[in-house]
Amino acid sequence: MDYDLPTEFDLIVVGTGLIESIISAAASRIGKQVLHVDVNNYYGGHWASFNLEDFLKLKQADSKSVDIALEGDSNDKDHFLPIGNSLNQLQHFEIDWNVPDRDNKSDSLIEKNETHDEVEEIKVNKDCQQDVLGVTKEENVEVGPQLGEKELKEKCDTEEIQPVKDEIEQKCDEITQESLRKDSRKFVIDLCPKLQFARGDFVELLISSNIARYAEFRSISRVLTWINGNLEVVPCSRSDVFANNKVSVIEKRMLMKLLTSIEEDEKNPSVTEGTTFKDFLKSKKLSENILHFVLYALSMSTNETLWLEGIKKTKRFLNSLGRFGKTPFLFSMYGSGEITQAFCRLSAVFGGVFALNQKLHGLVLKNNKFESLLCGKQKILSPHIVMNVGLAPESFLKYDKTKLLSRASLITNKSLVNSEKEHMTLLLYPAANNKLCTVLELGSLTGTCPKNLFLVHITTKGSDDPKEDLRECIESLFPVEAGSETSEKPKILWSSYFSIPDTNELNLNSFVPSNVFLCPGPDSDLDYDLSLKKAREIFSSIYPNEEFLPRAPDSDEIVIGDDTEAAKEVTDHSDSVLNNSDGTSETEIALEARASGSDLDISSDVCEPTEQENLKDVEQCSEAKENMQ
Repeated sequence: MDYDLPTEFDLIVVGTGLIESIISAAASRIGKQVLHVDVNNYYGGHWASFNLEDFLKLKQADSKSVDIALEGDSNDKDHFLPIGNSLNQLQHFEIDWNVPDRDNKSDSLIEKNETHDEVEEIKVNKDCQQDVLGVTKEENVEVGPQLGEKELKEKCDTEEIQPVKDEIEQKCDEITQESLRKDSRKFVIDLCPKLQFARGDFVELLISSNIARYAEFRSISRVLTWINGNLEVVPCSRSDVFANNKVSVIEKRMLMKLLTSIEEDEKNPSVTEGTTFKDFLKSKKLSENILHFVLYALSMSTNETLWLEGIKKTKRFLNSLGRFGKTPFLFSMYGSGEITQAFCRLSAVFGGVFALNQKLHGLVLKNNKFESLLCGKQKILSPHIVMNVGLAPESFLKYDKTKLLSRASLITNKSLVNSEKEHMTLLLYPAANNKLCTVLELGSLTGTCPKNLFLVHITTKGSDDPKEDLRECIESLFPVEAGSETSEKPKILWSSYFSIPDTNELNLNSFVPSNVFLCPGPDSDLDYDLSLKKAREIFSSIYPNEEFLPRAPDSDEIVIGDDTEAAKEVTDHSDSVLNNSDGTSETEIALEARASGSDLDISSDVCEPTEQENLKDVEQCSEAKENMQ
């Protein structure tokens, strides 16, 4: 769609991925005029979320064509670079249905019942004709068929129709492609699902910048690991450790001693360079159970992770415990795609201009520097441009082959580990190929799938075959053989496999003009901290003396006019909001309330809502979002 846009901005941002959106918000927040455009008709790029129907369309989606039939002088054409490259596309996309198109058995039962009705009607009518031979023809026509229909109805109601009806209702309860697609808008399927560490840099930014108000969060309630062919709950806190009946008393003391000595171990001079974290843990004479918990679940490491990196990862896990829930992790309600949109909302609030589904032809360079973006029929000028790497001209990139993230998204009929209440589950699966598979299981309380179904996301560092990369993990967790309906494992109803280019290790600076900044896509980390770091670096390169995402005021703090006294009052209020007597911020408290599932006012007494109340809130919000669409 072509818009009549202004022709000059302080900053142009191309692509609505996470890094681009953070930079857009940061620039708008300090008063810069920002134009934020995308070739897609949705936000997020490879960070986006889709309902089921839109996700199915991704497989058929062709790459965006680049129109280089430009209008303008020859000088522009000589310095014109078309937009787009192969890194903008998902790869190896595959979708499998493990349920029938529709309930054909019910149809056959209905047809069989109708045939039975016809046979019985003929038989009863014939009997009626024999019984009423003494009745006139007119009476026979009036009474006979009515009597036959009545007897047939009574007979079938008691002997045939009710059992068949019960059988039909039972079969209709089975899940089909038709029923899943009917609930399409109740699914929110992430291309790249992510979590946030409760005390990670990203959550601290959400709180300090006041962006947390644009999203809702829930705490991951359960962390699992795969050990000795079984799923086990990882004890995350001291109370969990001592309540775990599968860890011996000696192992509990062993684990607590290790966790309390982590700070000193980081400064241990006796550990030689090149020692792996696994070898370091073995030197502590830990049991196999404890070594497994720490290596794969707490530090989320592999057998090749170096000891110092493993210790830092373990500290990050431990430091985030106890802030918003029993585990260190938060997940954004209604999918990870909400995170990019939260930053876009902030950018728009402070004057950012957004235009999706745009015909972006290319860049015009002058003296080897970016001069303008050719968008539709317009030439838009700016001293700087920030671009998603997948939309950059080919000449800006020099690489032989990029790394890939292998992804699977599954719809299942029950949880990996059944429980009385619904859990949000994180599983770290150590595969035999020395790759750690991150498994995220989401239920209806996250607003990402219908009730009684689960959405499972699996991610690992990949190759050219995501299905093969994830085969071991999926075959361990789910029944894969035909006729395994009696298995206690959850059944896969629908599955998708695809690869996302991991562009975070590409050289994105050496072959671009000095005022062009390229943003990589999703990385293999569990959280957003690496993406935030890169967004900070790009912002500081463009505006070296500006503050990065200062706190955005609430609506009641905004002062219109030149009332100095009112402005001072707002400033004082802002200071009190940021620093309460207990050292926390009201934004932080609000985020904590959201993470625990509470939607209460921050001044209210905090209480834990019931699962029914949470589900009701999710359904109401999902309906509101659906109506907006």
